[in-house]
Amino acid sequence: MEAEVVEGAQQALGLYLWVEMPTTLGGNHGWGAPLTTIEITLPDALAAEASGAGLLAPEAIERLLRDKLASDRIVRLQDARAALAADPPEVLTRQEINEEISAYRKGQRLAAGS
Repeated sequence: MEAEVVEGAQQALGLYLWVEMPTTLGGNHGWGAPLTTIEITLPDALAAEASGAGLLAPEAIERLLRDKLASDRIVRLQDARAALAADPPEVLTRQEINEEISAYRKGQRLAAGS
């Protein structure tokens, strides 16, 4: 499946491209998964260069998006680790942990009506 150039879509601002991508982001989806169609507008020169490099193929766009999302998750994890290191949470005793668990379970029972 390749990116399709929409006929007559060339405008002063660039070239319109239609790309179909799987809507599922987890696991090995295969191309039998449900698809979402996205439209991007690129300057003609960039579209031609990206197309020549194979970057407009759905598989390439999927790889770029997955790589960016993974990179963003790593940055968020590093930020969370830095925040925890700067302000570590209070250490609970075994008794405090058991009290928290008991309180949670009691709340669950009350919510369930038992």
